[in-house]
Amino acid sequence: MTMAAAASRTLLLSLSHSAAAKLTHFPRHRPFLRLPKPSRVLLGFNFKPICTASATTTEAAPAAEITDPEQAKHAILLERLRSRHLKEPSKSSSRPSSSSAAAAAAEGENWNGSDRKKKGKTFMVGSFEELGLSEEVMAALKEMAIEVPTEIQCLGIPAVLEGQSVVLGSHTGSGKTLSYLLPIVQLIRQDEALSGRMMKPKRPRAVVLCPTRELSEQVFHVAKSISHHARFRSIMVSGGGRLRPQEDSLNNAVDMVVGTPGRILQHIEEGNIVYGDVKYVVLDEADTMFDRGFGPDIRKFLAPLKNRASKADGQGFQTVLVAATMTKGVQMLVDEEFQGIVHLRTSTLHRKVASARHDFIKLSGSENKLEALLQVLEPSLAKGNRVMVFCNTLNSSRAVDHFLSENQMATVNYHGEVPAEERVQNLNKFKSDDGDCPTLVCTDLAARGLDLDVDHVIMFDFPSNSVDYLHRTGRTARMGAKGND
Repeated sequence: MTMAAAASRTLLLSLSHSAAAKLTHFPRHRPFLRLPKPSRVLLGFNFKPICTASATTTEAAPAAEITDPEQAKHAILLERLRSRHLKEPSKSSSRPSSSSAAAAAAEGENWNGSDRKKKGKTFMVGSFEELGLSEEVMAALKEMAIEVPTEIQCLGIPAVLEGQSVVLGSHTGSGKTLSYLLPIVQLIRQDEALSGRMMKPKRPRAVVLCPTRELSEQVFHVAKSISHHARFRSIMVSGGGRLRPQEDSLNNAVDMVVGTPGRILQHIEEGNIVYGDVKYVVLDEADTMFDRGFGPDIRKFLAPLKNRASKADGQGFQTVLVAATMTKGVQMLVDEEFQGIVHLRTSTLHRKVASARHDFIKLSGSENKLEALLQVLEPSLAKGNRVMVFCNTLNSSRAVDHFLSENQMATVNYHGEVPAEERVQNLNKFKSDDGDCPTLVCTDLAARGLDLDVDHVIMFDFPSNSVDYLHRTGRTARMGAKGND
């Protein structure tokens, strides 16, 4: 079982025959990381800590530098978690490091990373003004109290403003939504000033596709915050909501539509959305959409735009894909579907969040996993933490929820069999400052796209691959905050 929490730690509790235990059978003399002495020991539990270490230490160390067998074991475990199922394991001897790649890109050079050439400028700046944003967009940022851009924002905003079609790859919680919304809003406003184009009913100029209703709502709320100063109109259309109110909204003038692919296609088929003015297309959580079978819907949506662009006098369109992970399989699909698209990746892609601490606890076969969960969860909740408990299956999620309820712990559920409207209600209860339901029991449906203020993530079931591990841990320690796993 794995756990994550607000003091930047991750706890992995697993039965001795679990995947976590299997990962510890590698030779102890193979170091990957330089780790400090264990700094935290859980007392009063009947399980044995595998290790406890700060996740901020990520530098490689020579073999002589790790002498503690427990440190070597922890180093191997964390590195295997990152690279075991990703198609792009780190090979420092055969490719440039993230920092050297960024430096090369900053000088306008091309480098072969992840079997693809990166192009563009990688640089960090101290303010958004240096990225070329307009005064009205800057006013929106000021209202949101956001002053310093993140790495992905330094990469993405200038590229989108220049009209490039790009893939923005960065770890969860790094500010990818603003990386595309800010420049697209500015481009929409520039189009109005240069060509006199104004918003019209049913004819959006930007469409943002999201895999879930919850992510659609989050993107929509960010867009609304920007619109208070930038004067543009966005609406949300997604599955789970009634069609008629959405149709009424589309009958009013609109600049941007945010929604799920299926529902947007339904409105297109019914004549509520017209392609004519669409110039900017965003696929948020693109890796999730291609992984989970949204490919046909995406191709169906893009087909008329590609057909329009192929004509001699046809209008082209700009595409932005956003992803927190990018396996080789998904990258091949992306490169095939969007030929010539530029991949912009931060140094944190496919890495655990630096400000999150990861703790691992091993359970013997005779120890009760649910009781162990309770012993870890109780002190965390006593500190006022919000906690997410991840399970691999619906049955496991139900069992955990039932057990915690029997022990007088208030929980809410989030999985595929919870109706969409109820999932939204449950998230609101979990996020409420009242603290009535500080524990969210969920499957990997909650691992992607949700911007939650979570202090502690617990993995009751060990994830089946490192991609899911990265997404789960990314629910805490977002935008540089500290968190525990």
